Amino acid sequence: MDNLDFMEKFKPKERCIKDFKYWIVCIRESQTTLGSAVILLKRQTESVGKVLKEEAAEFPSVIKWYEETCKEKFGAVKFNYLIMMMHDNFVHYHAFPRYDNDIEIFNEIWHDDDWPRAIDFKKKNVINESKLLEILNFMSK
Repeated sequence: MDNLDFMEKFKPKERCIKDFKYWIVCIRESQTTLGSAVILLKRQTESVGKVLKEEAAEFPSVIKWYEETCKEKFGAVKFNYLIMMMHDNFVHYHAFPRYDNDIEIFNEIWHDDDWPRAIDFKKKNVINESKLLEILNFMSK
């Protein structure tokens, strides 16, 4: 994980769930829904249109791993993805597992307030760092 300074806001060295050749999946500080993550291209480019063929070819494997992990670990039933790049001008996707039932894990009950509508990613559910690391470690096993 060299040369990721441009994405330091997302703390890739501390919050990496899974590292791929071209992409990295990091836990989001705001757990809008349980398992919310950001999927970051490891190369700095400001446009999805500039993603290289080999980077694009790996992306379905990244999504497959993320969705299977969230389904297996938490019981996610759908997924929402957002790519806006308004404040962080590099290719990255915000990923939100969706739940039709409450999940009781990590000594908490997690509820998807927006189900079955589109995710309201502006809602903040910032949790303490130790809980975030607990989720990260659980997902990365």
